[in-house]
Amino acid sequence: MRIDYIKLSPTGNITVLVRTPVPRVAQADLAARLLSADGVGGEQVGYIEQSSDPRAVGRLQMMGGEFCGNATMSLCAVAARATGLKDGGESDFLCEVSGSPALVACRVSLDKGVWRGRVDMPLPTRLGQAELPVDGGVIAAPMIEMPGITHLILEGGARPDGDTIRRWLPEWCRILGAEALGALLWDGDDGCMDPYVYVPSAGTLVQEHGCGSGSAAIGAHLAARAGKSLSTPVRQPGGVIVADAVWGGGALRRLSITGRIEWLEEGAVDLPV
Repeated sequence: MRIDYIKLSPTGNITVLVRTPVPRVAQADLAARLLSADGVGGEQVGYIEQSSDPRAVGRLQMMGGEFCGNATMSLCAVAARATGLKDGGESDFLCEVSGSPALVACRVSLDKGVWRGRVDMPLPTRLGQAELPVDGGVIAAPMIEMPGITHLILEGGARPDGDTIRRWLPEWCRILGAEALGALLWDGDDGCMDPYVYVPSAGTLVQEHGCGSGSAAIGAHLAARAGKSLSTPVRQPGGVIVADAVWGGGALRRLSITGRIEWLEEGAVDLPV
C-alpha cells in the first residue's frame, strides 16, 4: 500500500503524519515499520483522519492511541499552511486527538519563517507518587497521569542511566497498567529534561529529542509543588518547550505547551498494511 506522509520536527520530536487512510487495527504495526530503518524514520507516528465534530480541522490518531501535544501542533501547522498562513500571521484551530475526551485548541504562528505552536493540553487525571523496582532496589518518583500516557519524573538520586531505563521501562509500564509511559530525566537546577517514551501497543521505546506531554507533566508537577502558576522553559535535546501551568483554588486550572515546528519532508512509501 502506498502511504503518503508528512514529516515534521516539533522541537526535535520527529513526527510522521500519515495522510493515507489506515484501519485502526493496522496503525500500530504500520507505525513500527514507518519508524524503522526500512521506513522513513522518526520518533512517533500520527494518522490524520476525518473528524466527527464539524468544528474540528481534523482528527489526529496517534500510533498507540495516546495524546501528543507535539503531534497536535504539527497537524495544526499542516492545516495553517494549507490555508495559506502568511508570515507574521497566526491561526487558531480545534482538533480531535486520541487520548483527549474534548476538542483540543491550538494556535499556530509564522514569524520570519519560523513556525510555532501553542497547544492547550488535557489536564492530568492524577498527580501522585510511584514506587517501582529497579535492579534489586526500589525507585520512588512523582507520577503524573495524563490522558493516554503516564509520566515518571526522575530527578536527583532517583535518576538512573539510560540503559537502566530502557531495561525497566516496559516492566514499569506493565506494573502501572499505563497505556504509554514516559520516564523523564529531570535536572531542576539546569531546567533540562531527557525523555524516554514507551508505547506498548506499537512496541516502541524511544529516547525522544523533545516530548510535549512530558514538558507539560514537568510544568504541572512544579506548579503543584509550588502551589502557584508557573511558566517553565523545559530544555531538551531538540530545543526548548515552554510549559505554562495555571494554578488556582488549590488545583491546576490550565496547562499548555509552546514549541517550534520545522518542516522536514513530504513523500510516499510502499509498505504492506
